[in-house]
Amino acid sequence: MLGARSGEAGGTTRGHHGCRRGTSATAWYDAGCRLEASEPARAIAAYQRALAGRPDFADAHNNLGRLLHDDGSVAGAEAGEAGYRLAICADAGVALYWFNLGVAVEDQGRRAEAIAAYERALELDAGIADAHYNLARLLELTGRRIGDDAMLQSAVRHLLQYRALTRRDARAH
Repeated sequence: MLGARSGEAGGTTRGHHGCRRGTSATAWYDAGCRLEASEPARAIAAYQRALAGRPDFADAHNNLGRLLHDDGSVAGAEAGEAGYRLAICADAGVALYWFNLGVAVEDQGRRAEAIAAYERALELDAGIADAHYNLARLLELTGRRIGDDAMLQSAVRHLLQYRALTRRDARAH
């Protein structure tokens, strides 16, 4: 029973986050997933517990990074004790981790790093519409600033890919 305090629920010993002591990293991760929408602070704590038990838990690093990012700690989300860079270290083959890193470094004004992260995300999964859009926008801004026509052409290609993907998604729904 999630949310029970120690000594409640018929004497079952539970930690302050509602999971049994000795709970596996996967159970803490699952608890974090369930808590994200309603109790993000408790979700953060659950992901931290998951990572204490399994420091290489890439999805927990990513989800914790996203919650920190949503809470305004962009630098912490990028490269704190847990976050997007640690998710990538644990599993560099997941496009979502690269996309999230791109958003974080872009939010910190580091366009070149964001471009590289979005490009890597798209190498891994060309179907991420938002990565095409964000990359198109950054390529256009950068290309106009430095007068690079090839960069501007690449921006147009990514914008067209974004439009094709969003039209396809709209038809599917």
